[in-house]
Amino acid sequence: MNEGTAIEFARITMKELGVCENYTLRYRQVQIPPFRKVELKASNEVIILIQPSYYLKAFSKTGILNRRDRLINEQQYIHRGRTVIINESSRSYLQVKFLQVIPLKQ
Repeated sequence: MNEGTAIEFARITMKELGVCENYTLRYRQVQIPPFRKVELKASNEVIILIQPSYYLKAFSKTGILNRRDRLINEQQYIHRGRTVIINESSRSYLQVKFLQVIPLKQ
């Protein structure tokens, strides 16, 4: 998924959640060392992964993204709530790009 598609999914998802246009977008990139994880405590936020690496594993209550696991029928690029991002590479750091969609308080 590229940035343009992620922004469109953010708009659609916020509309479905009843937030409409009352949200903000934060484009983020985190670096994860080999065999390490980052936990995003995004309680009411939406995380949309952008062009994830083959060695990236991400999971939340919404689902899982792990392109190395052939038993997963559907890869989830859009996550909600607490999201864990894992670098499954033994050699290289991963640059993980994602769009964080934050509903604004009304």
